[in-house]
Amino acid sequence: MTKRAGPAGRFGPRYGMTLRKKISEIEQVQRKRHVCPKCGMKALVRVSTGIWQCKKCGTKVAGPAYLPPSKEV
Repeated sequence: MTKRAGPAGRFGPRYGMTLRKKISEIEQVQRKRHVCPKCGMKALVRVSTGIWQCKKCGTKVAGPAYLPPSKEV
């Protein structure tokens, strides 16, 4: 992963710049830590598609595939 290519650098020159840029933006958002709806800590991470788990309190939340649910649980 390079600074310019980001997470989509693994695709090399394939699939076009526009699609690689979109993938890069989505993956950067989904991989960072988000605020847990239960404890309020910034420790919610994606476990798999649509499943989010807090590293602090252990709460598992189901939601959208790429972003955690924004409502209170």
